[in-house]
Amino acid sequence: MPADLKITGAEQLAALAKRFKQVGPKGKDLQKELRKAIRTGAKPALVATRTAVKTIPVVGVKQSGGHKAREEHTFNRSKTKDEAKRRKRAQRVSGLRQTVAAAVQLKVATGSRTPRVRIFVDEARMPEDQRTLPKHLDSETGWRHPTFGKSPWVKQYGKPWFETTIRDHLDKVRSTILKAMDDIADKIEG
Repeated sequence: MPADLKITGAEQLAALAKRFKQVGPKGKDLQKELRKAIRTGAKPALVATRTAVKTIPVVGVKQSGGHKAREEHTFNRSKTKDEAKRRKRAQRVSGLRQTVAAAVQLKVATGSRTPRVRIFVDEARMPEDQRTLPKHLDSETGWRHPTFGKSPWVKQYGKPWFETTIRDHLDKVRSTILKAMDDIADKIEG
């Protein structure tokens, strides 16, 4: 569920990425510095997107059958050795909105072939049978599902949160990225 929002400057980022190779060993350090600066500039949009999904008003029962599936998924993905801590954390973060918020990721690529900054929902962080829920949660038309896996079926409505939040931060992220690119370009030249 990446937002297809074009930021002008992708061509300059690709050109800058090609110049990293020409600089030699110093280019790797500059590339790392650029990625860090871009990540820092895009982080407020990431945080706001996670907050937006957490604050979607949800009406209905507090926990459903999906809650248990998300809890087990979180428990199984955890790398903590202490089983009690893993279970407690899984119970704490297994709500629908919390799970979707945790799945929202930021990826920065500064290679010369595919330079990009991408905020997306990593569906692999969701249980397999719930991977379409972030899209439904972002849609005002919502989705239908059985109550506790049985009849009657109910309609649940979402609220746009993903693209609208990113659009609100787009200008600030764009200016931060372009400034970071200019700073790195100055370091290459000077």
